[in-house]
Amino acid sequence: MSHDVTDKPAVPSPVRANRRTRRARRNRRWLSSAALVGAVGVGAPLAMMTSPGSAGAATAPTVSGYTLVNSSGGVFDFGTAPSVGGILGQSNSPVVGIAPDPTGKGYWVATANGGVYSVGDAKFYGSAGNMTIKAPIVAIVATNDGGGYYLVGADGGVLTFGDAKFYGSAGNLTLTSPIVGLSVTSDGAGYYLVGADGGVFTFGDAVFAGTLSSTFGGPSPDGPAVGIAADPTGPGYLIATAEGAIVSYGGAPFYGSPALNGVTPNAPLVSVTYAPDGTGYWAVGADGGVFAFNSSVTTGTGSSATLVNTGHAGFFNSVPGVIGASGITNPDTVVGMAPTF
Repeated sequence: MSHDVTDKPAVPSPVRANRRTRRARRNRRWLSSAALVGAVGVGAPLAMMTSPGSAGAATAPTVSGYTLVNSSGGVFDFGTAPSVGGILGQSNSPVVGIAPDPTGKGYWVATANGGVYSVGDAKFYGSAGNMTIKAPIVAIVATNDGGGYYLVGADGGVLTFGDAKFYGSAGNLTLTSPIVGLSVTSDGAGYYLVGADGGVFTFGDAVFAGTLSSTFGGPSPDGPAVGIAADPTGPGYLIATAEGAIVSYGGAPFYGSPALNGVTPNAPLVSVTYAPDGTGYWAVGADGGVFAFNSSVTTGTGSSATLVNTGHAGFFNSVPGVIGASGITNPDTVVGMAPTF
């Protein structure tokens, strides 16, 4: 079941880690019907940006690393991500997501019971830990300026803290599938919710552009939806599925997906996140595997032609890439990523 709820008027090769090749899959209808793209799934652009190559693109923050968090609150820092620690042992409720502080020196971690933990320089704006919530929290998303954040529940309820503005929720609707993610629009004046069935709910200035069922004519053949990411350069959004499909709606930029390249992640995808300027994005697996997809250009001609990445979704390593070689395993499910700006 899908809704457009508006309370207000409303293929380059990826850098990838931790994957196994699979046989070529059946032809996918979404190749012709929709452009493809891609915590539980959370995406929040942190600045208004223009198309790649335009004058305004240089104002977007540069990503120099990222932090992954697992369900017990352990964190894995890559690149220049701050080493400020996680929340291991601080909560009896599982961690469900992480949101970056725009200062690049901290992040917020959310738990299923509504708790919010400020780590590093991230400021605390409140939590639902002392509230009676109707359903578990599934995601945390920072506002575009980092002055607040949203919590969203599996029932579609939306809670706001700091400067996060409330534009409505799906909490009063009868859902056919639990909500799995929220993403703020590029100007911060609205947000999208997505259900596990790929249904999309829009609030504020978020524009409805389709669902997984409208793309496939039924349930996704690549597993349930795990998240949604708003296009940081304008209207549109991406829906990612557990088995590696990433589908674009409303013109959101697409640079590839695991499924499109005939790759099945070793563990289900849990998160997809745009680079702030929209020139690339990351998809993260439950085992901490990271897939980076970027825009590219071809230089030269004929046999000297070379494909050059021009996007800003850098690959800074992955959990399997770091601990797998040592024979150590990560016993807890990775649930999200926070880029470092």
